[in-house]
Amino acid sequence: FPNENFRLAFSETFSQAVRQTRRGEHSMNARSKLLTSARLVNKSLLSIETFIMALITISLVACIFVEVVCRYFLFISVAWAEELTRYLFIWLTYIGSAYAIYDGSHTEIDILQQIIIKSKIKDKAHALNILEILAIVSTFLFLVAFGKIFFSYMVKIFQMAQASPTMHIPMSLVYLPVFVGVVLGAVHEVCLLLEHTVSRQAD
Repeated sequence: FPNENFRLAFSETFSQAVRQTRRGEHSMNARSKLLTSARLVNKSLLSIETFIMALITISLVACIFVEVVCRYFLFISVAWAEELTRYLFIWLTYIGSAYAIYDGSHTEIDILQQIIIKSKIKDKAHALNILEILAIVSTFLFLVAFGKIFFSYMVKIFQMAQASPTMHIPMSLVYLPVFVGVVLGAVHEVCLLLEHTVSRQAD
């Protein structure tokens, strides 16, 4: 009788351990798939942004070249080149700002990081990771709030149907890169957050 109870208890304990292990493996696989999908989306966006920025840069160089030649050699004014250059630079700025979010190229103040590094905290890597997550979340919330406000402004611009003075480009296309840059930046922040949380849990 005692042996039978022992066998049943051992079998139940072993079954629970197997179920917990399977649940842990399933959860780990789900996190891994989520992180892989996020990295794939992020990599695709970075490739698209790189292509757009390269195309805009080539167009900017061409417009500036045409403007310089016409002004200083042909002595004629090319208003459309100046206007197009200005609008292309706006697109380049906001697409580039979104790219720089994931690349970490934006100017940052690292006072809190230096304080943690110079402090007597035992697990400094964990503290720095928490600080990085807080920075990512706060930036994401700012982008969401700003995007919501600017979207309302964009709707008004679309309704007014204004056009640029020289090339008669819809002004909605001039303001559109601001919203596009905000959306792309928010997506990059989500990918960064997943990398700092899911990858840490996997480790």
